[in-house]
Amino acid sequence: MVIGYRFFLRRLATMMDSKENLTVRTIADRLSLRHDEFRDLLSIMITKGDIECITENMTGCSGSCPGCSKTCNPRTSGPGNLTVRSYRLTDKGRRSCGETG
Repeated sequence: MVIGYRFFLRRLATMMDSKENLTVRTIADRLSLRHDEFRDLLSIMITKGDIECITENMTGCSGSCPGCSKTCNPRTSGPGNLTVRSYRLTDKGRRSCGETG
């Protein structure tokens, strides 16, 4: 187990609950981790079932929906299929960090 795993899981849960549109790099910076360190921790959290990765095909997105990232706007990202990954805390993850859901 990663030292401070529950600490990072709690902090990540707080960020996810804030509904901010955050990048992996921004989250890593807020957790004071290097980008690669956070990616490794995220991978462990996914493997343990505390975090779920959701992959969406954003083809046809106009980029005008609330909270929409600039990355899924075809005017800024160019033509073609665009796949966007997002992450959510699972019920198991909420229990692991002491939250009730």
